Amino acid sequence: MSDGWASPSGDPQQPQQGQQPQQGPSYGGQGEHHDDRPRPRYGAYGPMPPQQSPPQYGGPQYGGPQYGRPQGSGPYYSGPNQFRPMAPKPGVVPLRPLSLGDIFGGAFATIRGNPAATLGLSLIVHLIVAVPSLILTLWLKDAAFPNGINFNPDTTSGSGSGMSSSIDLNAASLIAQVFSYIGGIVLAGMLIVVVSEAVLGRRISMGSTWARIRPRIWALLGMTVLLLLGALLAIAVVVGIIVLVAATAGTVLAVVLGILLGLLSLVALIAVYTRILLASPALVLEGIGPIAALRRSWGLTRGAFWRILGISLLAALVAGFVGGFANLPATFLTLGGLSTSGVTSILLLVAAQLWSAVVTAAVAPFVNGTTGLLYIDQRMRREGLDVALMSAAAQDGHGRN
Repeated sequence: MSDGWASPSGDPQQPQQGQQPQQGPSYGGQGEHHDDRPRPRYGAYGPMPPQQSPPQYGGPQYGGPQYGRPQGSGPYYSGPNQFRPMAPKPGVVPLRPLSLGDIFGGAFATIRGNPAATLGLSLIVHLIVAVPSLILTLWLKDAAFPNGINFNPDTTSGSGSGMSSSIDLNAASLIAQVFSYIGGIVLAGMLIVVVSEAVLGRRISMGSTWARIRPRIWALLGMTVLLLLGALLAIAVVVGIIVLVAATAGTVLAVVLGILLGLLSLVALIAVYTRILLASPALVLEGIGPIAALRRSWGLTRGAFWRILGISLLAALVAGFVGGFANLPATFLTLGGLSTSGVTSILLLVAAQLWSAVVTAAVAPFVNGTTGLLYIDQRMRREGLDVALMSAAAQDGHGRN
């Protein structure tokens, strides 16, 4: 965010005689330095580490590695036959380029270490989002199917009314998804703040998390609107091409072209999704605007496309499998609520919404935690953010876990 992480407590580690203290990346703007505030701040790239005689932070806790060197030249990046000292780990992950196990383990550790700010916030957001969805479902269901929905396929009476009512329910579902999407955006920003603090071993409260994310909510929503407009424009172009081909060259060619364009669109969607995956963490933690955040993510993911895609998809698959299995009771409760009427219907639908909210709230912190750690990992790999985080950890008085 624009004002960065909280100032680390404790006295900063003093460099060797003749050496200048390391400065963390600046947050106010690119190239801006604050000599009296040597704390890590997500944002601008900050000064490049010195090339000559970097200070050694010795002692058993760090294993004596040299810090402040460019990425790839320090002992953490040594060859397989060379000695690799342990990286400091003040929080949920070691301060070095992260492996898949580090990222998944860090996401789970963040949830275990601060359940109030992860599971608690997630549950609150999803319960709030569930309220308008439940109201719409109950209202449209009672208006369209006062005696419950008849799932018997042999029933043909009132088919026109049934179709209209089904459309109403689908509209309610779409509106509910919009509310859920907006709530998910806000929650993602909150959890990114929690992860950024957990990396340094800090526990941030729910109130402090909300105070940190509140100034960035409109920017998050603005970026979401931009992405939705871009997606709608792309869909309109594809549909327009298919309709034009159908009108000029026939239906068969239009169908073939539609299949090809559909496959190409899927590939493009995956590619763009991967390249902009880190936009939300950049927007929240660096205090930049929506367009700048999208450009930032595009740059951070350069050269790491397949790695980021693989880890993010694996996290989504794990969360989807666990959430889908755990959400089966909500599906049966929903079917029961739609097929009955009166108080029974209301109770079943309320129970289904509550169950679904709890399940979604349980898996959301893992997915968002993975995204936040991917962002931090890319900054450590490309910009040496680990150096600034080590400085902040030293000021906090954390050693290696």
